[in-house]
Amino acid sequence: MPQSPTTKWTAVLRRLLQAAITLTLLVILAGSIVRMTGSGMGCPDWPTCFGYLIPPTEEAQVTWAPNVMVGEGQMIVRNDTLWVALETFTTKEQFDGNHWSAYTRHDYAVFNPVHTWIEYLNRLVGALLGLPVLLACAWTLGRFRSHPKWSLTMLAALFVLGFEAWLGKVVVDGNLIPHQITYHMAGAFLLLGLLTAVYRSVSTEWEVHALRAERGMEGVEGDRKTAYHIFLVLIGLLSVQILMGTQVREEVDGLIKAFGLDADRSQWIDQLPVGLLIHRSFSILILGVSYYLYRKTKGLGGLKVRAAFVLYALLIETALGAGMYYFAIPRFMQPAHLLLSAISWFLLVDGAFKAWLILRKR
Repeated sequence: MPQSPTTKWTAVLRRLLQAAITLTLLVILAGSIVRMTGSGMGCPDWPTCFGYLIPPTEEAQVTWAPNVMVGEGQMIVRNDTLWVALETFTTKEQFDGNHWSAYTRHDYAVFNPVHTWIEYLNRLVGALLGLPVLLACAWTLGRFRSHPKWSLTMLAALFVLGFEAWLGKVVVDGNLIPHQITYHMAGAFLLLGLLTAVYRSVSTEWEVHALRAERGMEGVEGDRKTAYHIFLVLIGLLSVQILMGTQVREEVDGLIKAFGLDADRSQWIDQLPVGLLIHRSFSILILGVSYYLYRKTKGLGGLKVRAAFVLYALLIETALGAGMYYFAIPRFMQPAHLLLSAISWFLLVDGAFKAWLILRKR
């Protein structure tokens, strides 16, 4: 049976949003891996990396050498200083400062190829994210009259993505100022929320036109309203929990800066502020509310499924948090912990909008 034009239109938009949401989750994961490995300054400039579109792989590429062609904007590390080529030229037998300018945005001048490529891949995923967001935005703007809310939300998402790109440059130029890193992560969660809201609305319309609307919504109206309100409460609670988690992470980053990335962490928990204990205990409240949501969505089809996934994700996330607390903050657990937070956030926003759309149609 051929699809109607409306079904085809929404199907394309759904795929673009699915790609955008998946890439946003990967950006959040990649950003956490960058922090876990201390690779944030692997590329000391932005948007290039040591002045290259594709970053260097060997130290010789960022070290001055005689009789070598150098392109304008390329960077080298010399005497613990970054130098930027002012023009394209061939080096002479002796270093000539007239062709170079010291990089003054920060004083970080280290080349580590592993860190460079981890940071570069993080940027690459972010750049790829821009493609489906831009296409989805253009797709909705072309149908602004029929779906103005989708168009405006996608414009907001595109603005947030642009802000995130600008803030990424600010973070690098400032040599990883802690609060700016937190704002950068918060922006990624905001972007994920906006994309999820549009995705749920688009998917609901696509399901109706494709004759795949969800069945099994036998619950009474009051149960739907209750589920909707609990979803909203959980979104608020998780937002507070994520905010507290960022504060704990900033304290950990301070310890890393003081003692080194590979230092013994066995005593670090004792040096963290009381906010860690609040963050740890708050997870119990979130789990309790999540279980209550799971119970209240009985017989509500897709809402029940989302509530179950939220509960499972939060259980695993809490277990990882406990593992970090009792096993001296193992680095490999940090990205998984953050990724599960992002997945839980996606499921909650998706569930809340699904419940709202169901209520609105009745």
